[in-house]
Amino acid sequence: MNTEIELELVVAAATEPATDVRLLELRSPDGAELPAWSAGAHIDLLLDDGLVRQYSLCGDPDDRSSWQVAVLREPESRGGSAHVHNKLGVGDPIKARGPRNNFELEPAAAYVFVAGGIGITPILPMLASADAA
Repeated sequence: MNTEIELELVVAAATEPATDVRLLELRSPDGAELPAWSAGAHIDLLLDDGLVRQYSLCGDPDDRSSWQVAVLREPESRGGSAHVHNKLGVGDPIKARGPRNNFELEPAAAYVFVAGGIGITPILPMLASADAA
């Protein structure tokens, strides 16, 4: 997957599926398909003041209409989670780079998944991929 792709996206939805977790659905403003990705992939969000933060994609890899990322509010945030929680709303533009995958799900006869808290985000699409296989 090409790590040099920089996209202008829009926040299509913003929800709170758990305490202090913000789930963003990102789409192309013109409705174009987004680049393909596989379970375990992440993107960079380019935020204010030159902040670049990596977030795991946690939606359906087969749905090319949007990307989903979940961001935990960090009380000691260096700016990324505070920006996502306090400044981004539906309709807001945002730049993203990626996707890229340094956490690829390797084919296997069986899997054991262990995750907790916000660390579940890259595991969710892996569970679905393993189940489909």
